[in-house]
Amino acid sequence: MFHCEDRLRDKGKFVKQNVLNKRKKSILAMNNAKKLRKETPNVENNLCSGRRIVELQELGKHLKCCRCERVLSLENTTNETRKGLYSILNVKCNECNIDTIVPTGKVHTTKSEVKHSDVSTKAVLGAVHSRFGQTALNKFLAVMNVPTISWSLYKRYEREIGPAIEETAKKSCSAAEER
Repeated sequence: MFHCEDRLRDKGKFVKQNVLNKRKKSILAMNNAKKLRKETPNVENNLCSGRRIVELQELGKHLKCCRCERVLSLENTTNETRKGLYSILNVKCNECNIDTIVPTGKVHTTKSEVKHSDVSTKAVLGAVHSRFGQTALNKFLAVMNVPTISWSLYKRYEREIGPAIEETAKKSCSAAEER
């Protein structure tokens, strides 16, 4: 007869020693991988590799040092923060040696007071209009060597454009009825 005190438990269930050891080993491996990812800079996130979709006027307007007003060189980019297809670059000035934040496009505020990038909104709108999904859009972006969009970000932008698409469809139907 077994006594409950003699048996091992994990997450409220009885398990064998070798099963418990495997679970501990896999958890340890996942934690080590997370630490390594945090410690090792990701080339794609920190340095501009690949292509980007930029608005040239917006980029040109902000490509000046915030202190000395000299023109900055993209070769001196020290960091890139990506939010979907929108990037914010940190560019170091050769003269005064400070970083200036350089946005690569425009942002807009949604009805719920959240800032969204125009380029990501337009990419998702184009994908919906073309009857693409998130996977097809990402395949296209990957072939173009442009960073892809996560599923959750795609859905967030899809929720933003959905009401606008519905409103336009209703207006179109109303106009067709009146004819």
